[in-house]
Amino acid sequence: MESLRTTGKASPADVRAVNRRLLLQHISKGRGRISRADLVRLAGLNTATVSGLVAELLEQGLVREVGVGPSVGGKPPILLDLDERLFAVLGVQLIRDGFRIAALSLHGRIIEQHFEVGDGALMLDALVPAVRKMAEGLGRTVLAVGVAVPGIVDHRGVIARSVLLGRDDFDLGGWLGEQLGYPVHLINDSDACALAEVALDEDPAPTLLALYLGDGVGAGLILSGALFQGESFGAGEVGHLNLRTHQLTCECGRTGCLEAAARISVLTGRHQSLQLTPRGEEPQGHLDDAAAERAGRNIAALLELVYELIDVRRTVICGPVCALGSGLLDHIRQALTDYEPYLGGHLTVDYSRLGWNGTLLGAAASAAHQELGLLWSMIDT
Repeated sequence: MESLRTTGKASPADVRAVNRRLLLQHISKGRGRISRADLVRLAGLNTATVSGLVAELLEQGLVREVGVGPSVGGKPPILLDLDERLFAVLGVQLIRDGFRIAALSLHGRIIEQHFEVGDGALMLDALVPAVRKMAEGLGRTVLAVGVAVPGIVDHRGVIARSVLLGRDDFDLGGWLGEQLGYPVHLINDSDACALAEVALDEDPAPTLLALYLGDGVGAGLILSGALFQGESFGAGEVGHLNLRTHQLTCECGRTGCLEAAARISVLTGRHQSLQLTPRGEEPQGHLDDAAAERAGRNIAALLELVYELIDVRRTVICGPVCALGSGLLDHIRQALTDYEPYLGGHLTVDYSRLGWNGTLLGAAASAAHQELGLLWSMIDT
């Protein structure tokens, strides 16, 4: 389980690359309030190493000098920040009947968004020109594209299995990379939500469960600051966990799956799962209270199981369900009121502050981390 943050100096074999990533992380977190002297202190590197790496980052346009800080007895320090003017990272979310695209700055700010709904069979054919059009209109260099998919993404970056997309062993990243000419990195949509929540967390090594409720149901696990994906990259595939509390039929063909009770089409009673508004911002329809109560009981049972199994006490619910009001959240909390954990303490369940955009931000954050070592911090925002 690899930590998301670079936490110390590297071995001689890869010292420059890792130290560069380390400086970028500190500069990103500093948001224009960090100097070279600060970097020497925070990174534990010598002055010459920091000066050389900063000069390289300035020349490449990834970092810029943004002002002068207060003097502490000598020459006022020059402050550094990521340069948001020249580069962008794209985030893509695939859904059953369309896709969502966002361009983000190096600080994780959304610059532009685009949404399309259509025939799922033609989705990928429509995605390529849509990504090209956005990239060409930005006036920036696109460093990478992160794609959040509903399914298992294995160690090769390949979709090992996706019930919703109807694809198994599909190298979507390789195909998109060839079509677009940019590095493409795939990530499970629930894992993307989990990365977005890390960006909002003040704890440098948080532990949390990000439960995605949308077209399907899945979970992303952050354990002590690291994204946990499991031995076969299937950790968090809770949508097809049978809690033996209902007999609804799931799209995977089995009965009793959590997804059969908690996906958004069941919660709203609408046949198409994500019926986007014309601007693509939120699902249409209203929450069916009886369906929400049943889903709340099932989700509460899942959270109790996770708590007792791996001691994860905090859950953040993300995805389009956040646009349907607090009804589901109320039912989950109500179902947990009588729960007395053997381990003590209590569970917390909240909607994500990012709503549906957490998936897009997380997809782009994954690409930024893979390409540059950046781990976005959105605490100030």
